[in-house]
Amino acid sequence: MIKSILALLLLLAAAGTMYSQDAITVKMEVPQETVAGQEFLVTVEINKGSLEEFSRFQQELPVGFTVVQENSGAADFSFDNQRIRFIWLKLPAEQILNISYKVQVHERLKGSLTLDGEFSFVENNERRSIIIDQETVTITPSPDIAADQQVDIAAFATVIATEKAAMASTVNVTCIRQVPYPSRTGTDIMVNLLIYKKDMNKFAKIEELIPAGFEAKAMESEDGLFTFKKGIAKFVWMNLPEVPGFKISYRLIPEAGKTINDLNISGTLSYIQEGRNIAVDIIQQDIDLSTVNEENMDAVVAAIDKGEPLPVQKTRTETVETTPPPPPPPPKKDPVKTGTTKIPPAQLLPVYNGVYFRVQLAANRRFRDAGRTYAEYSLSRPVLVEQLGGFYKYTAGSFSKYAQAQQFKNSAVAKGIKGAFIVSYRNGSRIDIMDALQATGGK
Repeated sequence: MIKSILALLLLLAAAGTMYSQDAITVKMEVPQETVAGQEFLVTVEINKGSLEEFSRFQQELPVGFTVVQENSGAADFSFDNQRIRFIWLKLPAEQILNISYKVQVHERLKGSLTLDGEFSFVENNERRSIIIDQETVTITPSPDIAADQQVDIAAFATVIATEKAAMASTVNVTCIRQVPYPSRTGTDIMVNLLIYKKDMNKFAKIEELIPAGFEAKAMESEDGLFTFKKGIAKFVWMNLPEVPGFKISYRLIPEAGKTINDLNISGTLSYIQEGRNIAVDIIQQDIDLSTVNEENMDAVVAAIDKGEPLPVQKTRTETVETTPPPPPPPPKKDPVKTGTTKIPPAQLLPVYNGVYFRVQLAANRRFRDAGRTYAEYSLSRPVLVEQLGGFYKYTAGSFSKYAQAQQFKNSAVAKGIKGAFIVSYRNGSRIDIMDALQATGGK
């Protein structure tokens, strides 16, 4: 009899353990198919069980797909190096958490996109993860793209890199977007573009991906045909103007509740070169394009290409800083050589002991002076530079607590630094955010 009771108790205990493990569930919903050049919605439902502290949802996407946040579920959202992250320092009180985001598909893609993901958390002082069941989205080729220009998802990164290298060796084409700014009257937002293409005078088009909640209207098109449909602002020229460079502009009208802080634009300039479709990423710069003219245009483009200080004014703002903040104190570390450019000692990120957090503001292939680049934002922490994976990465901090870094990141975004996100270190080396949160007790 006693043995039977013990067996029953053990069975109930095992069932209770299984229930505890099964209580945390993650479900993802995606459409079965979409068309290249359009976007689709991903929704994720998380049953958090008894979790209350820090957790993370993470997903990686191939090159050719970009992400715009739709619903963060009170998490800290970031999209960097094709990786989506939703991080909760403290989970909301609701039992069921819902997050969603829109995936924008490059117009040349085709094939099957496989999506999975990982939900990580700490339970009983142990790090655990739930791997999400894979879902597949079929990418149907765009009817606007010729068959010989369509590219399979798996080959897209290689094809684009090859085409960009070929383009760089034959034609110098650059498209610069001035940091969007509020119009002088009303709530509209102005977007100015500079197209520098020298003697290329054939077909070209510009496509700008505009987040939901904004309507685009053309201001200056230089005889280009403008359309705005399904979140894409497009300018098309059958023949480009016969000048080395020219400027166009459009304005964005936000819906109620939307502001310039919700704006994150990405775009490309496409043209035909020797029978191939070449796409050039549009570069966003803190520059006042109204000061660029035929006399200084070559110098401006060359400076941007080399990552040098611009020979013209920066973006106009409502408040003009008359005294820049003092330069950051020099860390006690010798300068290191990164390619052909040395990071100045005063801007080189030193090694600190222990676990800490910083806020990454940007990553560039070419070195840019951190003091000049971020002086106008009046950040409360110095911006320092390190080189990782072939990029110069610009971060501000450091912070002993994640909540402090999150507060600084929100301030930086509010000041106009889009795409800022939190990174973590242990003794000078980057580590996973979850490991850092666990090491610092989730604070």
